[in-house]
Amino acid sequence: MIDRAKQIISRITASCFGTDFKIRVEHDKEFENGRIYLQVFYEAPCTHTGKIDNWNGRKWYLSKHMLDDEIVKTAYVAFESAVKHEIMEGFKVDGIILFNPHINFEELLKISDKEVKRTQHSPSNPV
Repeated sequence: MIDRAKQIISRITASCFGTDFKIRVEHDKEFENGRIYLQVFYEAPCTHTGKIDNWNGRKWYLSKHMLDDEIVKTAYVAFESAVKHEIMEGFKVDGIILFNPHINFEELLKISDKEVKRTQHSPSNPV
């Protein structure tokens, strides 16, 4: 299975705004049978320091029953997720990442009731 997945992934190129994203296929060492996963990796500037560094996306596990089509589409989702992550980090207000993907979900839950609503004639919503 891993050889077939590597062969399929080797046919894929993925880039966005001048950044080349690569995809690795590996056995996970955490599990006895070494589940197979694919993972996007790339070089990009750190959003805090600006220094170019190596980044890894999350692991996307592959079923041993996956079709070639599913492997390619999983690779696409992995690429899309990595790009969305960079987009979230790149959108700042007053120099602060507004949609920081590294914020703990429990912290987000604490402020989830702070919704904004339009009110008639408010200063931030002129008529």
